[in-house]
Amino acid sequence: MVEETPVFRHRIPVLVAALALAALTTAATSAAAPVRTSGSVTKNLTYTCNFPLIGQQQVNAVLAITFPDSVAVGSVIQPTDFSVGLTLPDNATAGLRLIGATTVEGDKASAGVDVKINDTEIGVTLNGLAIPNSPVPETGPTSLTLSGPIPGLTPKAAGQVSFALGSTFAAQITPKKADGTPTGLGTFDPQCSLDPGQDVALATITVS
Repeated sequence: MVEETPVFRHRIPVLVAALALAALTTAATSAAAPVRTSGSVTKNLTYTCNFPLIGQQQVNAVLAITFPDSVAVGSVIQPTDFSVGLTLPDNATAGLRLIGATTVEGDKASAGVDVKINDTEIGVTLNGLAIPNSPVPETGPTSLTLSGPIPGLTPKAAGQVSFALGSTFAAQITPKKADGTPTGLGTFDPQCSLDPGQDVALATITVS
């Protein structure tokens, strides 16, 4: 279920307000012409996340997503192959091990993009993302993958639609012990913010 982004506009697509609904709709429609695919976009990024016990830590992220490079009016812009590989630093792994965690998983994750339809800018949120159960190593970094469905958008007028990353992502993360039960830490949300000075542009799609 996609919902409108809060005022600070952080995360990926799509329930938009009345102005946006005049320009696009999430309902799939028949394509008026073939959609050309531009290939996968890959971004290497860093976020600062606020972890319990150990405070703020830098997290590396590799985002991958595929966009079409152009569509016809009335055709669906359908991003595919979306995933975000997250690398928690060594001291985050040490903190997880300290509380007895051998795996970690996350649900109710969300991420965002800013969408620009010609001259109209919209901040939208993609909900329904998740981090599957992943092992916590004895030492070294912990690798996680954030993934989930991305709704399609159907532009109703010619022009350009641009996508760029929002500034944060969030996930409810649950460390678990070897027997599958939660640790004493329970579930937490690290509230990660994109470090400044990074290229957040994803794609600009021509609609004709």
